[in-house]
Amino acid sequence: MRCANEGCNNEFEKTTHNQKYCSDECCRDATNKKNKKKYYDEKERLSGKKRKCSSKGCNNLLSRYNSSTICNYCISKKEEGKKAELLRIMNVIG
Repeated sequence: MRCANEGCNNEFEKTTHNQKYCSDECCRDATNKKNKKKYYDEKERLSGKKRKCSSKGCNNLLSRYNSSTICNYCISKKEEGKKAELLRIMNVIG
């Protein structure tokens, strides 16, 4: 298996079923990169950097107070779809 840390690409044999990194150092490095990105993304969001909804086909701008990457309109559409699917399943069963 190949190490999941960007820039490492070492081949290794997994010793556990969920191992993704070739060493503890690679795991620590990947975790630090992820935490650093999360920190700076949050800092940009709170400073007012313009962000767009990540839903396919949606170009709504997100509020700085919306910590999600999806706008509330897309979230409500997704919830409506789930409700409709659940009702359809209930009608088929009942």
